[in-house]
Amino acid sequence: MSIKDLISDSYCTVHPYEGIDAVENELINNDYVVVSQNDQYIGILTPCDIIRRPHKIVIDCLTEKEHVSPDDNIKDVLVKFSKNKCIALPVFSNNDFIGIVEKHKLFDKLENKINDLYNKSVISEKIKFSFLCSLSHEIRTPLNGLLGFLEIIERIEPGDFVKDGKSSCEIVRVCADKFLSVMNDLIDFSMLTSGENINISREPVFPTEVFNDIKDFFDTSSAILRREVSIVSVSSDPSFNFSSDRKRIRQIIYHLIDNSVKYTTDGFVKFGFNHDDHSVLFYVKNSGRIINDEEKETMFNFFRRRTDFEPRHTDGIGFGLPLVKELAGLLGGKIDFVSDADETTFYVTLPL
Repeated sequence: MSIKDLISDSYCTVHPYEGIDAVENELINNDYVVVSQNDQYIGILTPCDIIRRPHKIVIDCLTEKEHVSPDDNIKDVLVKFSKNKCIALPVFSNNDFIGIVEKHKLFDKLENKINDLYNKSVISEKIKFSFLCSLSHEIRTPLNGLLGFLEIIERIEPGDFVKDGKSSCEIVRVCADKFLSVMNDLIDFSMLTSGENINISREPVFPTEVFNDIKDFFDTSSAILRREVSIVSVSSDPSFNFSSDRKRIRQIIYHLIDNSVKYTTDGFVKFGFNHDDHSVLFYVKNSGRIINDEEKETMFNFFRRRTDFEPRHTDGIGFGLPLVKELAGLLGGKIDFVSDADETTFYVTLPL
């Protein structure tokens, strides 16, 4: 931390040949005065100077004090304050006097920094606790579904399985897919935060096929989870394909839709793609609540989740969108979004 924002150019000044009696009131009110003549800095006079060198005029009372630089850090300046045993020091830049730094301002800044670090540590602990609670919920929910419906399937008589077991098997499949998705996200997150490389494969990817697969999953899970959101897939060119990582493309689209569904209490989620000779643009639109400017700044931060919704709309761990941003970057692309009163649209652009 430098002292640049602590330098003051507003201070009381006295003439070097002024009598001490005349400046005592100034010292009482200001703790120090800057001694100057013809706008030239001469020194700093403090009450300690008068005690150490009791003379009749100001210049004879001055004691030598070290200079500090605007680029000095707070630690070095505090050492100089301790060495000089004073409450203010002059600041020089390229041999030019530019102002004063006061000891109490340094302590105030340090105190604020300590409080800020403490608050961040408390927030970090809250984030960790929230993350663990969310993770526990995200894992236990599909696992409970798996175990519960497997138990139901076990009790179905063989002759009734075709009639009664199909829907339970669908629920088991959705729960298993959800559990696998959470596990894969955790693995990717741990690799990203630890600096390890995530493997990217190259294969022909047909967006329409990926869309159909994802829509089937959400249609099934929406019925199970009782989500009242219409999910619409727009296929502009079923034959179009490009070389990329199908798994990562699916992961990106899945999280964009999942995020849109969470924050859309009713209405629609629409997704599709467009392409030209250079790139393919995936989009996911929803009729959910507008994203304000403050939220836009932290939209892609890990563990950030909106809190202005009911709990049933804010499930999740809090790294869907950040993961999408990282994966899009690994594929050579980028993510962006536009939010207005009618709808919010996320765009992921990938090169061909």
